[in-house]
Amino acid sequence: MYRLYPRLPLPLAADLAISYAARPLEELLAASDCLHADAQFAPTGGNRASNQDMLTLQHLVRTCANHHGYPSPLSADKGRAFDTACGITLLEHMYLHPSEASHLEMWAFMTCVLVPNIVRWRFMGTSTTIERFIGSDRGLRRNTFGRLWWRTYLLQQPHLEHPYQLFNLLTEDDLVQVTERTGIAASSNLATAFCTAFLRAAQQHEALSRRTLLREAIKRLQRLLAMLSFTALDRITLDQTLDTVFAQTAQALIASTE
Repeated sequence: MYRLYPRLPLPLAADLAISYAARPLEELLAASDCLHADAQFAPTGGNRASNQDMLTLQHLVRTCANHHGYPSPLSADKGRAFDTACGITLLEHMYLHPSEASHLEMWAFMTCVLVPNIVRWRFMGTSTTIERFIGSDRGLRRNTFGRLWWRTYLLQQPHLEHPYQLFNLLTEDDLVQVTERTGIAASSNLATAFCTAFLRAAQQHEALSRRTLLREAIKRLQRLLAMLSFTALDRITLDQTLDTVFAQTAQALIASTE
């Protein structure tokens, strides 16, 4: 059964995020809670998360952070490892329906009330931007935990022995390029097939810039999305189509250097 989580009104979340931006981790740890007087649940869509559910989630996220060095500063590699592990934890233990996971207010409760110290630690600096606590006008792409849940949801492959193997093969830039393209990220099937085709192409064309290959293939795919319903394709046809996209992209890149 899906769960519903408290939703914190964004104006209140913004005020909290601003006040938290430069505060020490220990102060934010002391400020964290499982309740907020102004947070409300959605009326339908699942069972309300209990106080024990919230405590368990809080503990799981904190434990994940501890395993990756909290409260010590994060290197890029450790930050990426935390993101992967935390994303899997959120997906497997929150029991969210995608409709519930699409609400900024729900993630704002998590970042501003439940574990604000983890947000500050993950994006430590002189101050942490409000985007990391709430999101932005581009949606959840910058919210510390919302982006991880959606990334993991989109790129999981539950039919495989290792359902999260793509996270070990893709770089952070690869993940950002794919998951922040709404045309691709609208479908988990398309997103996983595209990433798998990209990895095949990158291996076949090692002389080409991996980043350029991906970005140019995305442009080519976005043009096709306007003409072809990728969701209507069976997996074999989808894989063949995407392999063709990458083959044509690679050929164009090679030709441009000759």
